[in-house]
This record gives sequence, structure tokens and C-alpha cells, in this order.
Amino acid sequence: MLRRERVALSFQRGSWAPGSKHQKHMSMNPTMYLYRFAGPRGPGPYVMKYWWTLGCFPTGLERPFRLAEFLATYQRQHVPMEVEEWLQCFVKSPYEELRDATADLLARLEEIPTKEKTRGYESVEATAAAFAAPLARFERQLNVHVPPLAVRAALGSTALRERLKDDLFEYHESLVEGGSTPHRRLARSALEEPLALSDGVVDPDSQELSRERMPVPLGEAVGVYVSPDTRTCDDEKKLLRVLTTFSEGCALKQDYDGAFSLLSSCLGFSHDEDTDVVVHSNAAAAALLSGQFREAEFHGRQAALLEPQAAPGKRSGGGGYVLWATATAYQDDFERASRIVEKGLEVFPANANLTAMREKLTSLGSPAAPALPSSTVIRSAAQQKRALLHGSGRSFDNEFDWAVFKNKLYPSKMNPTTNEMGSVFRRVGDLGGHISTSRSMERL
Repeated sequence: MLRRERVALSFQRGSWAPGSKHQKHMSMNPTMYLYRFAGPRGPGPYVMKYWWTLGCFPTGLERPFRLAEFLATYQRQHVPMEVEEWLQCFVKSPYEELRDATADLLARLEEIPTKEKTRGYESVEATAAAFAAPLARFERQLNVHVPPLAVRAALGSTALRERLKDDLFEYHESLVEGGSTPHRRLARSALEEPLALSDGVVDPDSQELSRERMPVPLGEAVGVYVSPDTRTCDDEKKLLRVLTTFSEGCALKQDYDGAFSLLSSCLGFSHDEDTDVVVHSNAAAAALLSGQFREAEFHGRQAALLEPQAAPGKRSGGGGYVLWATATAYQDDFERASRIVEKGLEVFPANANLTAMREKLTSLGSPAAPALPSSTVIRSAAQQKRALLHGSGRSFDNEFDWAVFKNKLYPSKMNPTTNEMGSVFRRVGDLGGHISTSRSMERL
């Protein structure tokens, strides 16, 4: 029996089912042919090639928004006035940003009602969500990080809240009055940087020529505006008070790590020895509370060495030596701690804390004092919290316990490809793990 030849009456072969293997024609089912497009994991190097050469992705669907590149490269004199006005929507004056962010923070702080005293139960804390936007602008301008916990603590405590209001108000007043000194210092360093980083061998004649390019009256005007005081200015002192109040809120909530990082970032705003002493002392106390004894030792030593000598009638002083010796004693170096105490008592003989610490260290260093085994040492709460977060424990969460491979957990000595015992991870490096572990590595 003869079979009729198949005649192609249309473009379509097979069915429209998603898995059918024959061809369909674009006139029947017109889908766009996406030549090279960014897949589910973002654009790869082959697609980015078109971004840098063609100027957009080859599909033409994703419109490039290259305002950042434009702002980084454009010349002011070639930009028409309309574009300048449009750019003002995006380019903000850093000083105005900081001033407005401080005013906004203060307004939000006054808007939120005070928490009522509750009897018999703990009331819900006020949320810090309203502070997120002004706080982010504040942080971006000053290059500091204020944990939201500090704001919540300041909202919860009446005394801290009033002090934060006062400090923010004073800081805002000094900003309005005299401008922002940290921004001025940054502008000054940006002006000095091209002079400091001249390439190659410096020719004195060319250096003189580069100095002569700027006219003298303009140079003096820029110098008067841009040259800040070498000592800590008034607005920087007010800012230090604001940041210290925030760190006190962290300490109230027992987030000593946040308090320490905040107080360490205060060092960028202190520019004379008297302010440095206070900032280093605060940072040393926060580092002691968070169990970071090496950092506490450093800041305590700086505070002790920068502290002015004791005046004959002055009874206070010597706090830096106390913090330095405490941090050293917490690292079980009692001899060095007692030497630090003796040195401090030479400078500040009337300090009661140093005298009490000398007696304590003498009793600890006597042969009658029992040597505690390291297993009975009670770690501070901050140390325990950090060990749970970042540490590798002796019997849990260490590298011999579990192995992660392709989003799955495997018992430690199993090879996930063949399910044989004998670890695949033995010859690999430490993959950026914990810096001090008990694992013995094979020399590669």
C-alpha cells in the first residue's frame, strides 16, 4: 500500500507542548531572541564586555544608569545651567547633609513619647526604625557606625535620653555657627595630597612653578577657610560627646563590642593630647568590658603616656595607668602589671585605685596563692558571647565535626563524592576559617 508523502503546509513542525522536539517558527510564536543577556546570577564577563564597549547590554532592554560615572568624569565648565540644576537633586553639600541629618535626629528624638513606668511587667521598648534614615545620613557623612541598639537604649533610659538631646542640640548649634571641621580637615588633606604624592623624582623648580600657579590672594582665601585649627575644635568636642553618649547606650544594653568600635572611631575626631587621653580611656574601659584585653592594653597605655603629669595640689589622675595595668593583669602577666602600677604610683602617688591594685597584685603574686588551672577560669559574658558567635569550640563547631559541601552537612571524615571515609578537605588550605585552630595542616 503506497503512503502519501508528507507535505509541509506550514512552518510548524510538531506541537506547541513545551518539551516537543520539532521546530516552531517565529511568525507563529514570536519571542524575542535575547542574544546575550544577564542570566539568573547576574551579568558575566561576556555580557559585561558589551557594557564597556557598546554602552549597554546587547538586548537593549536594560537601560544603563551611569550617573555615578558621569559625576566622576564630567567637566563643570561644559555643563549647561539646566543640567547643573538637575544635578542639584543628586549632589548634596556634605555640610548641609550633616546639618540636616543632625536636626532630623533631634526632631525625631523629641517626637517619640517618653516611656511610662510600668509596674509588674516589662514594657515594650520603643523602636528605632524612625531614626534609620537620618542616622544613615549622619553615619555616611562622619564615616562612623552607630548601632541601632544605642538609639533604643537612649530612648529607654530617661537620663540618657535627656543627655543625648542636649548633646545633639549643642552639636547642631555649633555646626550652624562654625561649619563642620572634619569636612574641612578632609578638604585640606585632599588639597595637600597632590603635592605629597608627586610621581618620580621631585624637581624643586617644577615644585615652585606648581606653587606659583595658584594666585596668592586666592590661596590665602582658601587657606583661611580650609585650614582648621590644629587642636580639637568646638564642634568636634560636641561630636565626641554625642558619640560617647551613644556608646553609653550600647554599654547599658551590654553590647560592649559596639561600644568599643564606636569609641575607637572617636579617635579620628580628637586632635590634641587632652582629648586623646579621654577618648583612649573610654575605649580602654569598653575593651575591658568586651573582653578584648590586647586592645584595652593598647588604649590604656596610650591614655597613661599622654596623660599630663600630676600637679602638686591635684588629687585626680592616673586612670590610664589603672586601665593599662588591669588589661595586663587580665592577660595573667602579673609581673608586668605590678611594674606598670609602680610606674603609675611614681607619677600619681595619691591615686587610691593604683594603691589598691598594688595590694591585690601582691597577694596574687605571693607563693601562697593557688595557681588556678585554665579550665576553671570563668570568662566574661562578652567573651562567652563572642566565642559562641565566632569561636571554634573544643567539642562543637570545630573543623572535625561537620563538613559543608554543596549546601549539605556531612559527618567530618566522609568524602561526599564517593561516600568513602577519608576527608576530601584534608589537603585544602584553611579556606579563610578561624585564625587559630587546633587543626594540623599538611604542607602543600
